[in-house]
Amino acid sequence: MMSHTLKTIAFVCTAACLMSCSSQTDEVQLFNGTSLDGWEGSDTAFRVEQAAIVGGSLEEALPETRYLCSLEEFDNYNLTLSAKFETEDLGVNGGISFRAQRVPDYYEVMGYQADVGFLPSNVVPTFSDAMPADTTGLYPIWGSLVDENRVDTSRYPNPDIFPVIILNVADQAQVEGLIEPRDWNEVSVTANGPAIEIQINGVTTTEFMEDTDVDTSGKICLQAHAGGPYEVWYKDIVLTPLGE
Repeated sequence: MMSHTLKTIAFVCTAACLMSCSSQTDEVQLFNGTSLDGWEGSDTAFRVEQAAIVGGSLEEALPETRYLCSLEEFDNYNLTLSAKFETEDLGVNGGISFRAQRVPDYYEVMGYQADVGFLPSNVVPTFSDAMPADTTGLYPIWGSLVDENRVDTSRYPNPDIFPVIILNVADQAQVEGLIEPRDWNEVSVTANGPAIEIQINGVTTTEFMEDTDVDTSGKICLQAHAGGPYEVWYKDIVLTPLGE
């Protein structure tokens, strides 16, 4: 007969195993590392190399921004992935759109975006309420929260230029201390009801609380921004649903 102590140990081990198995089951591997199964979008702008999704080209510029979108839609979750750029010029940009939908009959998507890369500093105040200390160079937009292309353009400060707003501009000094500009950086997006958090390499760069009526579910989309030549790489794309 099993002793009380052994029974207790067995119970604890079983519970730990069940918790571990449940956690593993909850994870959704959005990218299998070998193909674009589970995604839809331009197969000329995106491809798979070295267990990563690669957008853009080192041979020629991308004339239009392109997106690769998940076939499935999600609402509340934590999403983690790693991103990097292959480029000679750091003036490149990408992003991970979430709770997103494709704009009908157009190559853009609508919804939130966790931005990666850089923007000209003088663009930042055009689409946000932030003013960089230096508006002559590049601003590291990694970890900033963007919203774009929704039907109601009153959300955007300059819709005639482009329907986009940078809802939260990550702190320049913080981001410059976090990122490796030409190497892999981990991006984490937590979307839980109206609350959104973005982390870069484990450090929070955005905390935002939505106060308007916008969609809380949608696709995950990887962006290859117009420009270049350059490549943006994405890998290790894992989504963990959050409970109600």
